[in-house]
Amino acid sequence: MGMMKLMADTIPIHGVRNRVAKNGPAIREALRPDDREMFVAELRIALALADDSLDLVPVAAVIDKWWGRAVLTANPEIEAGALADRRRLEAGDLTVLGGTTSYPGGDSEVTDPQVHDPLGHLRRATA
Repeated sequence: MGMMKLMADTIPIHGVRNRVAKNGPAIREALRPDDREMFVAELRIALALADDSLDLVPVAAVIDKWWGRAVLTANPEIEAGALADRRRLEAGDLTVLGGTTSYPGGDSEVTDPQVHDPLGHLRRATA
């Protein structure tokens, strides 16, 4: 394994410790065995369709569908955090969504355009 490959898999980029290339072999390698079998089956079907139609869209769709799962599998701490956030949302904890999301009826920053108008200063200057 070359040094560049090793570095690409270990340098944290946007919270991702283990990067996964967006191609069939890398995705297959990163997935769990059960997911791997399903991915390979779906990819083979898409490749057969592409062979008949010369259209690579089905292949790209399978790669796109499974790449995110592969990244999560390769980075279990991210997957654990996502699952924890999902459980909190299912329990009704909307703080997972951050401070910009709130019920419009009770937040003046959302309901009063004078309080929250990111372009207000430009509109006033050009009016």
